[in-house]
Amino acid sequence: MKAKMVKPREVVFHILNEVDVRGAYVDLSLKAHLQKKNLTGRDRALVTEMCYGVVRYLLTLDWLIENVTGRKASKIDPKTKNILRLSIYQIAYLEKIPASAACYEGVELAKKFSHKGAAKFVNGVLRGFLRRKDEIKNPDREKDLLKHLSIRFSFPTWMVKRWLKRFGARNVEEMLISLNKPAPVTVRTNTFKVEREELKKVLREEDMEVEEGFCTPEALIIKKAKPLSGLKSFNDGLFHVQSESSMLVSRLLDPQAGETILDSCSAPGGKATHIAQLMGGRGRVVCCDIYSHKVKIIEKNAKRLGINIIEPVIGDARNLPLKLKGKVDRALVDAPCSGLGVLKGKPDLKWKRKPADISELSRIQIKLLEEAASTLKPSGVLVYSVCTNELEETTEIFEYFMKKNPDFVYCDLTPYLPSQFREESTLVKGFLHIFPHKYNLDGFFLARWQKKG
Repeated sequence: MKAKMVKPREVVFHILNEVDVRGAYVDLSLKAHLQKKNLTGRDRALVTEMCYGVVRYLLTLDWLIENVTGRKASKIDPKTKNILRLSIYQIAYLEKIPASAACYEGVELAKKFSHKGAAKFVNGVLRGFLRRKDEIKNPDREKDLLKHLSIRFSFPTWMVKRWLKRFGARNVEEMLISLNKPAPVTVRTNTFKVEREELKKVLREEDMEVEEGFCTPEALIIKKAKPLSGLKSFNDGLFHVQSESSMLVSRLLDPQAGETILDSCSAPGGKATHIAQLMGGRGRVVCCDIYSHKVKIIEKNAKRLGINIIEPVIGDARNLPLKLKGKVDRALVDAPCSGLGVLKGKPDLKWKRKPADISELSRIQIKLLEEAASTLKPSGVLVYSVCTNELEETTEIFEYFMKKNPDFVYCDLTPYLPSQFREESTLVKGFLHIFPHKYNLDGFFLARWQKKG
């Protein structure tokens, strides 16, 4: 019996409710629904576009709703509000979808999923928006720059305010534009099984559009939307999904064959498996994570990629096993962080994060660094990375560690970086900031020290 096709907008509606009401992560909720629902490739792409688009422009959409209704968006019941968000997003941001179709589908969703009377309300709001959409202007830039940028680009005011103070209006605007663009889908060639040129041919035979990455020799950028996990090449372990900024971390560590490497915050194992690749599969990569289910993900990825030098450890990396102390050649601390450098791919993070999170995470990051440092042999190498550019999690961590650990010296990073970054102005005294608006990469901070011999 043929499976019943579902309507894309109904799928989007359910995902938006899970994100809004239950606090679900948009990428995980989307993945779960796409696995369960019978959707065509075109509809899967539409669902993905709408989910990420609505979440990305949440603040702007609520501001538009408030302009039309004259009431706070927070006073509208969540189901009706998410129907309005979805409908207005299509009208305001998706030129290929007729406004009439967006309105009709919005009213139908209200009839089916919201309270009695919601359909009439949704119809009135959407028709009001169509009449007034050209009259509604962003807050005046000259009178209130902070509010203008916050509403125009849909970012929390606290976030825009701290960036304005640090970077200035022009750079912040470029950052916000960049962070609102979808993240490129990048994969790392598994050189244990295939070379990049051969992988390009294989992916094209699987009807994928690919091009070489920006700065790393293993990277390919996937241009055509299609579920990668369903590809034979993925299941055969020919590649791993990983951003280029993330790939740079393992290259900065520069692991050597036969060494013992610690990856102290390893899940889901992208960097650990890359490290094993760079070692030619010879040596040990000790992978630590606090959650057993995440350690299983590391093991699953290593198995798919054909890597057998991964040694998973379940535990808190702030209290590593005594048997590791003084036994490690190189240690990587890819620390938990605010994640504000990866908002292209995780737009819901900007609504989940609070200013206090940054200070709290910085304290954890210091403890992780100190503990990893204690595992190193004389002349051992320590690399620190986070997918953010916030000062409290980056340069301040670097300076604090240097002050408290005189037995470590910072390294010149240029021998380990691609040529694109060797003249980068943020490459100074042992660390590098990769800003998301400069290279269309994830925002990252990388640092490298060596323990004195």
